[in-house]
Amino acid sequence: MRNKIKTALKGIWGKITLKIFQRIVIAFGIFVFFYYLIGMVIVENINDDKDFASDKLQYASTQSNAVSMSIAMIDREVNVHSWISNDPWFKPGALLDNMANYQKGMISANAIFAIELKDQLSRMRGSSQVDSNLQEVASGMNYAPDRWYWDPSVSIFLFVAPAEKQYNSALNNLMDYNERLKNGDAVYERRSDNLLSTLDKISLDFGSSSDSIARKIDNGIGCVLDTKADDLFYNVKGRTYAYWLILKGLKADFNKVIIDKDIGNSWTQLEQSLGALLDLDPIIVSNCDADAFLFQNHISAQGFYLLRARTQLKEIINILLK
Repeated sequence: MRNKIKTALKGIWGKITLKIFQRIVIAFGIFVFFYYLIGMVIVENINDDKDFASDKLQYASTQSNAVSMSIAMIDREVNVHSWISNDPWFKPGALLDNMANYQKGMISANAIFAIELKDQLSRMRGSSQVDSNLQEVASGMNYAPDRWYWDPSVSIFLFVAPAEKQYNSALNNLMDYNERLKNGDAVYERRSDNLLSTLDKISLDFGSSSDSIARKIDNGIGCVLDTKADDLFYNVKGRTYAYWLILKGLKADFNKVIIDKDIGNSWTQLEQSLGALLDLDPIIVSNCDADAFLFQNHISAQGFYLLRARTQLKEIINILLK
């Protein structure tokens, strides 16, 4: 009799334990679902405000307006927004691939501008000394955007500097450089050949982006099933947005050159093309056939405005060459 009771009790206890375990698993699953869902809603912020930091433009300032714009957008993405491009799997931002690619595109554009700033804009001539602040800026901005505190490709046992730490270091050096410009202790040459060189570098990056779009269209797996099309779309949009702000700063910095060379109308047309690209904001990014009946090819539309902007940049460069 006792054995039967013990067996019955064990059976009951086993059922209770199983139910408790099942409830714990369900509760944990619900917690994880809402943790990621709510976290993603809170963290996601793809900011393409075309008037961002416009109040920082000062046409009569000895500081660089383009540098001020670069400072403002780096600070916004790294410190004001959450830098999610290196978020590990246990953070909600790890699932926000569109925002991550948007941030990577912005940083890539700023890295190219940082190199041009170091090599060209901050030097009286090619033989002059490289600015120490800008040397650090170029190094920091070219740091891998997806590197977190632990990266097995670098070291299995040691921690490494995360991307946001490097970008903040570059940000501080960029701020120091602009402050030195204000005090007359640094160089920022507002010559037409410097503007030409900078625009040429931007044009080359536009060409690289358009080539990436062409290859994605040729090698995509088809329409809305191409889950990598949105990664490219937002990377290109992030690059373009960064250049939009940098070009606003360059327009203020080189206002005299723009007036003297009579390129104001061409510059306005360039802004219209870039603005049309930034206005593209599909709910789902599709990579369908160009003549598809139901769905538009969004990266193809993006590529059209990008090539149009590159052509207009080339027109401005040709005028500056004369």
